[in-house]
Amino acid sequence: MMRASSQEWDGQDRSSSSAASRSSSSNHVSLEPPVTQSVRHRSLNSPIDSIHETKEEHAPESNSVHIRESVIGGLTETNHAFHRGGGPPGGWDNGPAVPAHLAVGVPVSDNGVPQPGDYTKMEFDWKTDPRSYLKPMDSNFTDYNVLLDAHMHTTYSDGVLSPKQAIDYAIANGYNAVIVTDHQTVAGSIAAKKYAEKHHSDQITVITGMEYTCCRIHMNLIGINKSVAVTPPFPSDDELRDVINKVHDMGGLVIVNHIPWSNATMLPWNDARLPNNPTREQLLDWGVDGFEVVNQNTFDLRSYQFVQENSDRLVALTGSDMHYPGSSYAWTTINAENRTADAILDEIRNRRTSFLLDASGTRPLQLAPYNKNYFKYAPWGLIGDYFYGYADKYTGQYSFQGTFCQNEVLDTHGTMMGWFVLWLIVSILVLEILYWFFRWLLLLVAHAIHGCITRRRAR
Repeated sequence: MMRASSQEWDGQDRSSSSAASRSSSSNHVSLEPPVTQSVRHRSLNSPIDSIHETKEEHAPESNSVHIRESVIGGLTETNHAFHRGGGPPGGWDNGPAVPAHLAVGVPVSDNGVPQPGDYTKMEFDWKTDPRSYLKPMDSNFTDYNVLLDAHMHTTYSDGVLSPKQAIDYAIANGYNAVIVTDHQTVAGSIAAKKYAEKHHSDQITVITGMEYTCCRIHMNLIGINKSVAVTPPFPSDDELRDVINKVHDMGGLVIVNHIPWSNATMLPWNDARLPNNPTREQLLDWGVDGFEVVNQNTFDLRSYQFVQENSDRLVALTGSDMHYPGSSYAWTTINAENRTADAILDEIRNRRTSFLLDASGTRPLQLAPYNKNYFKYAPWGLIGDYFYGYADKYTGQYSFQGTFCQNEVLDTHGTMMGWFVLWLIVSILVLEILYWFFRWLLLLVAHAIHGCITRRRAR
């Protein structure tokens, strides 16, 4: 576990996990990102500090939720209960230590231990100006008055920042417009809009929306004020078409999110993170309005080219997909008649956008203050982490509908268990030998001392 200062996921990862583990810091352009894996620890949005021009079948791990459950003793990682107290009556010597450690350590590891960082106390008191050092992707698109983040999350779904903090974070990183898109609900965007209009109406515009999330696709539904009901975790083509049509009937737009991430290979299944993800051609035929061509620090070159090839029907947007506060990498540029939500949406509808891209990401970054409760419970979590190594249950990508997108895979490390037992026996034997050796040594010394005392008295 680590203090997260960047996109860590979905819880993302958006997982991995993660992955994350959502994670490193290098500034390079990679044409072939590594295959991703469903990692054993839960993570949302792991930080990655490099831009990847990805192929559809690969993508960096980010913004995912990978939950791995321990099966030792029938306890699972998703059990959030913390069993207080020590060992059995009389102390640890009166009962087996390993089961006691399992009963206490396993349930609190990861999910049961509070996050290391206290994100509620974070403030963002800087101001980044991307205009000062970046040029739009379209060299002819030089006149713009809107810098938009078209994809971000709050505590209304799996983000760690409140709507207030998310707006403050956006302003600090050079945005003057945002689309808040919490998973399955517009409530976070409405709360953010109210806060921005009351406290920062001259600095930022909030457009309402939500992220439609299932096991086949993630789509931002923008410009709507009412949540759209989510179909089953694996909706049919017709059900997805119905969602798109419903959003259009509500006056909104549908933007397809992070295709490289959706199609990234997940191990141990060796399949896409979102199985049966619709093709770009299908989505165009179904009537989507555009594609997210930059998500966090991943530049989706193929989607960008696809939008260019269909510029009369599709728009390109960029999104930080912010779950954890970190660097910003892209800003959608728009030249709107004014900076109202309606004017910005009109420009998006008319497909008049470009974007700024910073492969290194912005500075400064900020670490969340430590959560004191983390130190209180982390030792038990570390014990649980140790026992997680013996048996893992991989559940895959979370659907945000109470299920997972892959079948569970149980991975039991029998060899490791065998070595644990062997080393336990060896340790017991060594301790037993040392016990009897030092007992013999003490008896020998005591006998010698007793002999000396006896001889002195005899004199």
